[in-house]
Amino acid sequence: MSSRAIETALLEQRIAENKSSQGIDLATWIFERLVVRPQDQILELCCGTGAQSLRLLESLGNSGALSVVDVSADSLNVLASRVPEQWKKKLRLIEANIDELPSKVPRGYLREPAFDLIFCAYGLYYSTDARKLLAAISSWLKPGGRIAIVGPFGPNNRQLFELIQASGVVLPDAVVDSSQRFMLETVVPWAAANFESVNLQTMVNPVLWTAPERVLNYWQNTTFYDPDVRTIVENRLQRHFAVHAEFANEKWVMMVEMTNARA
Repeated sequence: MSSRAIETALLEQRIAENKSSQGIDLATWIFERLVVRPQDQILELCCGTGAQSLRLLESLGNSGALSVVDVSADSLNVLASRVPEQWKKKLRLIEANIDELPSKVPRGYLREPAFDLIFCAYGLYYSTDARKLLAAISSWLKPGGRIAIVGPFGPNNRQLFELIQASGVVLPDAVVDSSQRFMLETVVPWAAANFESVNLQTMVNPVLWTAPERVLNYWQNTTFYDPDVRTIVENRLQRHFAVHAEFANEKWVMMVEMTNARA
């Protein structure tokens, strides 16, 4: 996993740039479609600084609980600092690499059917073996439990990728896989093979950056930033904004919700 992917400051900048310029609020889109009941016991993988965690906590009643997992202690600390005092008793923080989760969590806590919902947004692709991980976590679901995975797919980030590739950046295959192929080639087939019901929701979210600095700020906080070609990218952006009022990028988003694991 690239250290840039989990560095808290970079993550916060990426989220801020997307949130301030996106046409559709991602968290709102997710939770308009994902039902969270007050009594649910939820496990969230790759929670980061809590972009979706707070919405999950808000939906839970006194009998509900949320366990969040992230490899970054800094991100977990940021999340904890944002949780209102009255919600803290519903939250459990687990610092762990998702691939090491079964062995790092106290024995028995996640090995028994414990959860009504297991949720992961923009993070499952960091697993070294996502299918193996999905098989492990599905055994932690209560009967009728659900797994919901959110991530990018298809021509996601196409406009930004084309800009920086034309400037000489060679995108690592891991970046292209996680940004465009992972959901369709890994998550969807696994879900169809292992769950009775699979519900797919998709959207295209326009991100409109209104100045070169906004594009650069997002890019320099990504896992595919290359400082060696920054000047070339800056020049291309200056030429673009001399003609256009904004730079339009598209986030293609998919949510795969699976219910009723096959015997």
